[in-house]
Amino acid sequence: MSGVGAVSSFHKRGKARVVSIPGARPSVHNSQLLLSTGMPSLDHLLGGGLPVGSILLVEQDRHDVYSKLFLKYYLAEGVMSGHMLTLASLDESPQTLMATLPASTDREVDEDSATTTDQQMTIAWRYQSQSAPPASLASANRFSHNFDLLGTMEEDQVAKVDTCLFDGSEVESAASTGYYWPLLQQIERRIADGGLSTACNKAKTNVMRLAVHGLASPLWGWEFSRLEKDHQWHRLTTFLYGLRALVRSSFSVCMVTVPSHLFHDMALLRRLQALADFVVRLESFQGSDKETNPIFKDYHGLFHVVKLAAINTLVPPLLDATDWVFKLRRRRMVIERLHLPPELSETVSRSQEDTLTKPNTLACMGDKLPRNLEF
Repeated sequence: MSGVGAVSSFHKRGKARVVSIPGARPSVHNSQLLLSTGMPSLDHLLGGGLPVGSILLVEQDRHDVYSKLFLKYYLAEGVMSGHMLTLASLDESPQTLMATLPASTDREVDEDSATTTDQQMTIAWRYQSQSAPPASLASANRFSHNFDLLGTMEEDQVAKVDTCLFDGSEVESAASTGYYWPLLQQIERRIADGGLSTACNKAKTNVMRLAVHGLASPLWGWEFSRLEKDHQWHRLTTFLYGLRALVRSSFSVCMVTVPSHLFHDMALLRRLQALADFVVRLESFQGSDKETNPIFKDYHGLFHVVKLAAINTLVPPLLDATDWVFKLRRRRMVIERLHLPPELSETVSRSQEDTLTKPNTLACMGDKLPRNLEF
């Protein structure tokens, strides 16, 4: 009888209800709620978007030109989706960052139409046997808005969003407490006021986008400048632990940019990478030998995918290439797979053919060589 009772008490589990939030969509792989970073090509590399409850760590380029654009795309997408925004920056005024967000446009910004017919024929001949680049795949499945870097977003559009800006001016005892702990408290209050905590039974209708610009720069408190040799970064690592806990337990996502080129001890960078879910690094060509290299003449820097998270799945997203570059055009920024220029590829192919034919030519001349030169 106990066996019959156990069988009769079985209830089939129903389909999980997916939370519907503007500007978000469930992943086709694991139903994880995804948010767009504002860049379709970056969404594609992250597995479709940025999962809710995750942290994206962006290692800045040396001049903080392109990493700042990544942050602006991320914030602009939040404005257009009506998400709550929390921006913290000590290196540059948060008000300035919000005032220079790219303008939204109804049409997809496409500058590829300027390519000449001869260039299109050459590229098609070289890559006719390869799959389409990730940018094309991302455009087909995009759920982000379109932005134009030639314009700036209207102030009225930005004012409609619930925004909190942190520049450290309200911290009275920064010398003793630093800026990390007050920022954590501010984020915690924002989560509680918005009812975004997973422990709250209130129905979730919105998410919060957190953005921290230039974390661990000298203005945040250069504590590891004197303690770096002893591997002591208590305030910084404690802040990231607390930030990760808050993001994990709420309907929030976070993008953090760090000036990793200022770190002398790689142990600090490895620890920061371990605390983040996704890690990418921007290597700008400005001021380097690669700026004049013909291989990179059409690009502005290398895009390194350092870490991809496996959230609610067994394996992280699998990429179909390892070499990625980013390009800043007049109206948009894109991430593409690295390709050799057509003229450079032809030169390399000819040199390889010459190398392969030289041994055969020498072998044919072997019978006519003098006896003392025969092999």
